[in-house]
Amino acid sequence: MRWRIVVAVVLAAVACTAAVAVAAPAARRAQAPTLEVRPRAATPGGRVVFYGSGFAPLARVVLLAGPSASATVKIGAARTDADGAFVAPIAIQRDVTPGRYVASACRQRCRVKATAMFRVLTPR
Repeated sequence: MRWRIVVAVVLAAVACTAAVAVAAPAARRAQAPTLEVRPRAATPGGRVVFYGSGFAPLARVVLLAGPSASATVKIGAARTDADGAFVAPIAIQRDVTPGRYVASACRQRCRVKATAMFRVLTPR
């Protein structure tokens, strides 16, 4: 009788461990993508860096920017690492009009995306 209880406890522990092992990667994939732009402001001719996370692992992400979410243009692309993250340095063109800009990182024709704001400052 005791061995049946021990076997049941061992089987329950194995089942719980397997459930946690399967749920952990699924939880990572379910994370909503995020995007951060640093520094949050730069002058024309300067540089910002897009930091993304929460995307599919080893995937191509299209990078966009514009004065509004509906007026963005492609400015580059990045490849995510095994954790779904990327780092992409972006040069601000010298002829860009100063103001507020929306940065986007998109997958699957922007069905999966993250956005962030940054500013282009007036040169001194």
